[in-house]
Amino acid sequence: MAISDKNAVSITYDPEQYSYLDAWVSKPDMYLGRYFTQRLYCGPVSTKRKHEEATEGDSSSESESAIERPKEWQYVYMAPNKLCVIGVAHGHPLLDAALRKDAGNITKIEFSDSIKKSVIKGKGKKQALRLMPETKICTIYTDANKEYTLRAAVKGLLMEWNPKIEQDPQLVYRNPEQAFLIIVNPLTDDDSKIFSECVSASHTD
Repeated sequence: MAISDKNAVSITYDPEQYSYLDAWVSKPDMYLGRYFTQRLYCGPVSTKRKHEEATEGDSSSESESAIERPKEWQYVYMAPNKLCVIGVAHGHPLLDAALRKDAGNITKIEFSDSIKKSVIKGKGKKQALRLMPETKICTIYTDANKEYTLRAAVKGLLMEWNPKIEQDPQLVYRNPEQAFLIIVNPLTDDDSKIFSECVSASHTD
């Protein structure tokens, strides 16, 4: 194929040289490991959240059932510029093939009011909402009468939230990576602090 005009040098290129890019369409997460640092989050380690979970039930049996339920994994993908993309991981009951029947099919995704009303503008994002790892981002509802709370996973400033998945909840099934929840700008460049409540991407036990 050649591109030229009367004022420019003719350029010839072979589209076959770029055929490898087709993989991005069929499997968009194929190169995540090359460009992003990947971690998993399945609930806060903070004392505050532990206390919340310990006092949720009215009886010890209810507390035990909460502890025994499948872990609700979220992914955290950190780009080279430290921005973190948060979403529903493949190990979450909503996406895990062995757990999905019990979890049910997604019927609605509802973001927290604080997320939807947040002001995200300006170069310095000075008015951006400050998030803690345990900050509630949204609730996912299913036809099995299940509710799943998704959280911020890392400490930082909210840069973006994804309204597309409120409008089209099924996007979580079609492409979990495109169905990200939020993008967070961490308050530090120290990876160990950014991922203080996360585990290795290979840890799903």
